[in-house]
Amino acid sequence: MCTSIKIILMRGCFPMSFVFKNKDKLLIAGIILLACNLRSPITGVGSLISYIMNDLHLSGSISGLITTVPLIAFAVVSPFAGKLAIRFGIGKTLTVSLLILAAGIALRSAGGTPAFFCGTAVIGIGIAFGNVLLPSIVKSAFPSKVGVLTGVYTTSIALSAGLSSGVSIPIASGNPFGWRGALAVWLILAIAAILLWLHLWGYRVVSSSTQAPVRFSSMFKSPIAWNVAIYMGVQSLLFYSFVAWLPAILQSKGVSPDTAGYFASVYQWIGIPASFAIPMLAGRMKGQRLLAGVISGIYAAGLFLFLLEDSYFALLLGVLLCGFCTGACLSLSMCLMGLRTSSAAQTAALSGVSQSFGYALAAVSPAILGALYDRTASWTMPIIFLLAMTVVLFLSGIFAGRQRTISFAAEPAPSVNPEI
Repeated sequence: MCTSIKIILMRGCFPMSFVFKNKDKLLIAGIILLACNLRSPITGVGSLISYIMNDLHLSGSISGLITTVPLIAFAVVSPFAGKLAIRFGIGKTLTVSLLILAAGIALRSAGGTPAFFCGTAVIGIGIAFGNVLLPSIVKSAFPSKVGVLTGVYTTSIALSAGLSSGVSIPIASGNPFGWRGALAVWLILAIAAILLWLHLWGYRVVSSSTQAPVRFSSMFKSPIAWNVAIYMGVQSLLFYSFVAWLPAILQSKGVSPDTAGYFASVYQWIGIPASFAIPMLAGRMKGQRLLAGVISGIYAAGLFLFLLEDSYFALLLGVLLCGFCTGACLSLSMCLMGLRTSSAAQTAALSGVSQSFGYALAAVSPAILGALYDRTASWTMPIIFLLAMTVVLFLSGIFAGRQRTISFAAEPAPSVNPEI
């Protein structure tokens, strides 16, 4: 994966001087490897949900919390990620966050239900820092390549997430530890990222003398920030709803567990072209309203296909359309954080607040879908709920896509490590 992305970079996305700077190459590698850890420890759970439910004796509503717990951690931690990076340096902050992630992966597979949910929460804490700080790194280190670099790291997220969904069941079936072993495998990827970011331990970007921190309270007065936050939240709500329940939805319609797991992997991977292309397209457009509107319409069409009973082709087409829009929405939401701000400090602040609000919104969705299924013994009402959310996605995308930049009030610069 990293080799293919390197080839893309070498073939013209960047000037040759940009490609061969050692500092840039190391940082891009760090961005890619960090991105690979932002979804893979979570997305495999959806494929293994039936095994986990049976082994830990969990109801549908409680099982929905498996995806909700890390989202709550995202929401709680996100507002603090930027300030911690300012105080301690972004290299140190991300390295420690990866150590936290590795500890969470180990804990999740170490015992029973309490260890599983505690480990899941710790995983969410570790991932939250990368979620918030990656857009800021790109905005500061590569200000003229926001679209391209956003495409690179969102593609890395999609590749690793799809791999996790697709291989979890075969790994669980082929090792003596079952689903615990399948989830613990992602410790290898976390350790690899830790080793690389140890080389970036002292990495900092942008002096506070040119980019002061931003008051979070200012953003709550900005309609643009709210629209970006809602767009981020709804696309996360849709994504994590499918991560939690897509295999179960497919199995309820007659798809075998193994095939449902492969479909879940296809759902992740089909979004890869969109993950790479949409940010570059968005970065070249004066506004992103048309782009956001088209993506929302395709998403709604894909969800509608899940309402058709006993149609294998309709299910496959629905998976393909929704998976494409998953990659498109994630990359567009990340790109909007850079396009609607004028500095890395502003990007970090908007990223923190919008992801905090967004993941708080997304956190309730898997549990709501599980509760709706428990009440109706059918996936029809949960799918209708998701269809309604595409309307919100459309409206927020139209307003967030307008060509304009947010103005935030600056806070006094900190006295300790005054660089991100």
